[in-house]
Amino acid sequence: MTEIFSPTQDDLFSCFSEYNLEPCEDPGIPQFGNRIGFNFGVGDTLTFSCSSGYRLEGASEIICLGGGRRVWSAPLPRCVAECGASTTNNEGILLSPNYPLNYENNHECIYSIQVQAGKGINISFLAFDTEASHDILRVWDGPPENEMLLKEISGSLVPEGIHSTLNIVTIQFDTDFYIIMYQITWTYELPETFGPSTACRDPGVPMNGTRNGDGREPGDTVIFQCDPGYELQGDERITCIQVENRYFWQPNPPICIAPCGGNLTGSSGFILSPNFPHPYPHSRDCDWTITVNNDYVISLAFISIEPNYDFLYIYDGPDSNSPLIGSFQDSKLPERIESSSNTMHLAFRSDGSVSFTGFHLEYKATFPMTPSCMVPSICWREGMPSRGTLTCL
Repeated sequence: MTEIFSPTQDDLFSCFSEYNLEPCEDPGIPQFGNRIGFNFGVGDTLTFSCSSGYRLEGASEIICLGGGRRVWSAPLPRCVAECGASTTNNEGILLSPNYPLNYENNHECIYSIQVQAGKGINISFLAFDTEASHDILRVWDGPPENEMLLKEISGSLVPEGIHSTLNIVTIQFDTDFYIIMYQITWTYELPETFGPSTACRDPGVPMNGTRNGDGREPGDTVIFQCDPGYELQGDERITCIQVENRYFWQPNPPICIAPCGGNLTGSSGFILSPNFPHPYPHSRDCDWTITVNNDYVISLAFISIEPNYDFLYIYDGPDSNSPLIGSFQDSKLPERIESSSNTMHLAFRSDGSVSFTGFHLEYKATFPMTPSCMVPSICWREGMPSRGTLTCL
């Protein structure tokens, strides 16, 4: 401290002293962001920015203000992953809203990427995990009104890369249930690096499905079907279309999913946990009702079930008000479960915690097993067994 004594007209002295002003508090660093500056004194400035894929929400610069109470000129900004964006950068990252946390329901997010004319766009996926068949990501070659759909994606498998033929790509994300996350990167290239187009790209074979047909010339048609227990999402038949020098499939190739619930009326079939063999989604209520011919009962066999924290309930009847046969969540399972009538109801409930592979069941319609037919040469009369030669019916 420096003291200065100054004489006055009345021979009085004034005392002055110098001291350091109290600094502002450390404001912190935004999550998924960066900060330039580590001094918090009056007049000091801090500058903020966000990691790729995030947008800064708030002031990019804040100043420590003087006065009776040391405060910053603005609150600490946030780095947010937005629902939709437009960019003309030659490379970058797109994130699902609130990434890496879960995203809310009932949203439509539109992302537009545009590079210089004469170049195309490479899109790759670093992470992808959405609710199969409900939350769908569509990638368009150009604006959606061109009706040039490059890819329609749903589920938890990380998709293969996508190449555009135009210098604009539109990415549309629609959700009506639950999403975990996706993370997309893009770069630009000359379209010629993808090779000249003379036919449609290979439409692939859906996981848990098959394809009939290998032609990729304009007018060629291929047909898809799913393995037992899976459901086709999309059209089973697609055709290669040519528009000027562009070739594409119409409609887009379908996918095969394990549905969450349904009504089954066939004499035999399979029931899979949603998204099987991949982990089922969180917080889902899935109900299946099996109905066979009136003369039959239903025999249910477990092919596999993974121990978990979520329950599969099986009821002897058409709904959850019917008698409960049992609730299952681990590998201690009966060899077979049989209904007493021609209907059976299954209810699967998953919570918001960890998820697992789930279950794989097979059902068959069988003739009912009566007590008189379970033991040869013994028939039942008025509840009492007696030996005889009566034929069991």
